[in-house]
Amino acid sequence: MFKKLLRKLFKKTDSNNANLYYFEDSRKNLESQDETEAPSAKVDHQEFSFHSFEDDYQQAFYDYLLGPSPTINSSSNDELSEFISAQVESLLQNPKLILDALPILPLSLTKIIEQLNNQNFDTDELIKLIQQEPAIAAKVIELANSTYYNRHNKEIIDLKSAFMVLGVNGLSEGVINGFVSRLVPQSSLYFKLYGQKIWQHCLSTGITAKALVAKSSIKESAAQAYFIGLICNLGDVIIYQLMVDAFSVVHPDCQPNSALFKNLMAKNSKKLTYFIAKYWNFPQSILEVLALQTKVKRSALLPSLHNKMPIACYIYEAKIISELKVRLTQSKIDDDYIKEVSTSLLFTAEADNQLTLMLADNSLEKV
Repeated sequence: MFKKLLRKLFKKTDSNNANLYYFEDSRKNLESQDETEAPSAKVDHQEFSFHSFEDDYQQAFYDYLLGPSPTINSSSNDELSEFISAQVESLLQNPKLILDALPILPLSLTKIIEQLNNQNFDTDELIKLIQQEPAIAAKVIELANSTYYNRHNKEIIDLKSAFMVLGVNGLSEGVINGFVSRLVPQSSLYFKLYGQKIWQHCLSTGITAKALVAKSSIKESAAQAYFIGLICNLGDVIIYQLMVDAFSVVHPDCQPNSALFKNLMAKNSKKLTYFIAKYWNFPQSILEVLALQTKVKRSALLPSLHNKMPIACYIYEAKIISELKVRLTQSKIDDDYIKEVSTSLLFTAEADNQLTLMLADNSLEKV
């Protein structure tokens, strides 16, 4: 998605072969730059350290997502990673370049977003819009055939029947899933593995956010919570794509799984998600929730967040619960650690109850 943009940034013409000397050649130019130039492009050469349980929790999730970071036999990261991170960091300071490379928001999704809190839209008109987006239509039909919605196990093959099974909110979920899934990595084997994991995390966050809000005093916002939960991890997807595309231009034999890249994602993901939503002209109510996600750096702020905008608090908690859920698919986590998650990272009673239900379901699946 971003290779054309990155070729300009790295000024490499042949993308089919690894340029093993690219960094050495480019470093000479980089070192000759004035130290006062482009401070935003500088990357801290110290290993990224995690000082709190919350930081450690985030690191553990990125390790699950991308794999363990390679051990460097020095006090700093490898030079190639540092160089590429610096370039991507500078690109993140100018998000318009990234946004211009993203797919156009489908009209069908725009229509769905406008109608999230409006039950009086024209179903036939909406179905016609969805039919113009084959990939999204396929996702809607796939959702209608899922065991969650299709209780009678009758095969659904058209959008009209899908709507009868899904209802308004289910149709919204199918359209949103269809579009977001198109942004998930699909190219290389490594990319597909990441794509599968991040897509499951996106889905899990949306479903969890919907469940939390549905049991709260703002249950009328459950459909909107699903949408925001699904898209709130888009920044991770886009930054990872930037990294992989950057390596494919500079040195395709390497993979972006260093601690430096994980730090870059943790630092910029929420901000980039907000910029994407703003670029796509999402409603102000959604932008406000995403903006608050960028400001909450610690779960200690959740009581204040819940008081100001409850749905933003539930989105934050849904992401925490989802991260634990997907990690449990790969390895066992001890009870004390889970108790610390509940005590330190969650605030609402709805989140604690959802965590309990999630753990019970996970235990039953392993029986």
